[in-house]
Amino acid sequence: MIVTDGLSEIEYKGRTRVVIGKFDGIHAGHQKLIRTVTEHKDLLKSVVFTFTFASEVYLNNVNRILSEDERRKKFEELGTDYLVEYELNDSTARMEPEEFARVLLRDRLHAAEVYCGPDLSFGYKGRGNVELLRSMEEELGIKVIVIDKVKYMGEDISSTRIREAIKKGNMTDAENMLRG
Repeated sequence: MIVTDGLSEIEYKGRTRVVIGKFDGIHAGHQKLIRTVTEHKDLLKSVVFTFTFASEVYLNNVNRILSEDERRKKFEELGTDYLVEYELNDSTARMEPEEFARVLLRDRLHAAEVYCGPDLSFGYKGRGNVELLRSMEEELGIKVIVIDKVKYMGEDISSTRIREAIKKGNMTDAENMLRG
């Protein structure tokens, strides 16, 4: 797995299959999303686009489930070809969603396909979403694929839900939601 910062063009000159997310816990839902991207063994390389831990202040996330090393190891175990750890700062956090799609997804990552959850948000103030990406598919030459959330005990699995289970001492539920 090759780790990059997202500010430079990805080394691979062919097209890629990109999955976007915060991936702060790499729970069962995240694993399903990533496996959908990495299980294809064709000419498209798999790219996981996520954020550095230094970006947490911009993402309102300060309670980590996995360390940076644990997270990288999990991405590698899931078969990721490229891991892009993008840093949000005062400058990058102001990137308009359309610019994010054009510059990062199309130009730097060479995306042919983008996989995401139904609640994807990106770009300045999180204004980018699935609908925006779908409206740009033709311009970008990118196919957008939305993967449904995974449920546990009838409710969507989320990192917030896992953190709440851990806070309550319910380690069995937390472990079950983290298991892929």
